[in-house]
Amino acid sequence: MSQGSFLLNVSDLLGNRASSRPVKVTESVDWKVAMMEVFPDPPLEADLVLHPVSGGVAITGRVRFTTKDTCSRCLKETLTDRDASIGALFDTSNEDDETYPLEGHEIDVSQMLRDEVLLSLPIIEDCGDDCPGVVSTAQTELNTDLSGDDGSSRSPFAVLKDLLEPEEKEE
Repeated sequence: MSQGSFLLNVSDLLGNRASSRPVKVTESVDWKVAMMEVFPDPPLEADLVLHPVSGGVAITGRVRFTTKDTCSRCLKETLTDRDASIGALFDTSNEDDETYPLEGHEIDVSQMLRDEVLLSLPIIEDCGDDCPGVVSTAQTELNTDLSGDDGSSRSPFAVLKDLLEPEEKEE
């Protein structure tokens, strides 16, 4: 991952007569969490506005990205276009965990974007109500009922009945 587009020069925002300015960041990333990852193509795009504030720079905006998600129920992989709001403060004091460091005339927005993107993702991803891993009725027995419309799949435990001795088999 190239750090070039994540490093922003903010020297013009640190003066007394500074005004806000828009910045666009486009970068392919390889961020992952649990069963989701930010897909590198298309690259992450962040439309940011840098605002001068006392002792630092505030950043607002939106970030757009695509994730490769794995359903937590059926393990099907899908691509999902997402976007998230951005709001962060870079300051020189570094006194708390709620701000990002501002040292010199450049800020590195990679950690801030990573935090905002990963925190915007759902805790558990599923592929929707049509997921084949979802029990559709309370009467469905997952170990014996056939799943799927064509009846081609059976319980993975069905082969175990053949291991029983003849006198143990139910009649």
